Amino acid sequence: MTARRKAHRHGERRGFTLVELMVAVLLLAIGLTGVVATSSAISRMMGGSSREIGAATLAASRFETLRGTQCSAIASGTATTRGTTESWTVTKLDARTFDVTDSVSFVPISRRATVKQAYRSYVKC
Repeated sequence: MTARRKAHRHGERRGFTLVELMVAVLLLAIGLTGVVATSSAISRMMGGSSREIGAATLAASRFETLRGTQCSAIASGTATTRGTTESWTVTKLDARTFDVTDSVSFVPISRRATVKQAYRSYVKC
């Protein structure tokens, strides 16, 4: 008896069937679809994060600008910088201390809706 007949008779087989191959390809396609969807979501989140960092930096810069201003010149106002709109309100606490709230709004890459954030600090002059 040849080796081929012995292998066939003992239940051994070589290679994959067409059904096994199709199932493997289907599972691979599902996995790759998940990876692509996840990577695009992460990419959008990273873009949104960079805009949030820019807004926080803008507010910090506004506070520092007000700290370098004379007490008599500190006042509320608005400005738009690189697509981020800010509006700051100044409340006088005493002769040399001010409570400043800087509200910033921007549209991140990951969403279409405007995001609004408020930052608050005290300014002494």
